[in-house]
Amino acid sequence: MRGWAKSYENRSKTEIAQAKGLFDSALHLDPDNVDAMIGKAWCLAAAVISGWSASVAEEKKTATDLADRALSKRPASALAHNVKGDTLRVGHPEEALPEYDAAIEIDPNFPVAYAGKGSALILSGRAREAFSPLQLALRISPKDPAAFVWHFNLCHAHMHLHEFKEAIEECRRTVNMNNSFWLPYVDLIAAYGTTGQLEAARQALAELNRVRPDFTVKWWRQLVYSFSSNPQFRREFDELLDGLRKGGVREQ
Repeated sequence: MRGWAKSYENRSKTEIAQAKGLFDSALHLDPDNVDAMIGKAWCLAAAVISGWSASVAEEKKTATDLADRALSKRPASALAHNVKGDTLRVGHPEEALPEYDAAIEIDPNFPVAYAGKGSALILSGRAREAFSPLQLALRISPKDPAAFVWHFNLCHAHMHLHEFKEAIEECRRTVNMNNSFWLPYVDLIAAYGTTGQLEAARQALAELNRVRPDFTVKWWRQLVYSFSSNPQFRREFDELLDGLRKGGVREQ
């Protein structure tokens, strides 16, 4: 319970690591604790998605194994299906979609499953389809601790569709909800750089450097390419990289 409580805080690298430690403690006491398996798998997936993982392949495998163990013991767990979707979303987004659908079938009012599905659709080159599940997640749980992430994913969908005005609005909303969450600054720089708003891009870059000083175009490209090999997604993403360059982000 303490692990889940910690996971709902700011969702920074520190909080996620602390939550994982609590889930590890629970599993040390009870190796068959399904809730702790799901919680640890969620933390590992969150670290990979956020670029905090020291070993992406190893942590993805551990998370997938934990999710499968949890589902073998509790096959009707919407949360376990959702977490498996989160682990598959990094690298195999098309395979994640049936897991989110399974979670929604079990619990049609499960907002995180709709949000995860929206993110997986973007990575699958289907950004236009992502709006409906993301907006539904926000309607079901408008004050959800993860709502800022869902607004960012709306921003990201707009970015992939070249809807830069709408993207900027959603990413500014995300920053206002949690200014330590670094991903919206990336899309803001790309949007401002693409549309020639170079002073705004410079300000967003200063904020990104504050929370993620190691960020480079090369590092970002390698990380996001590991999320999806979908050709449509990669074509759209490459255009966003050009926006980052125009916005002043260093190449490497």
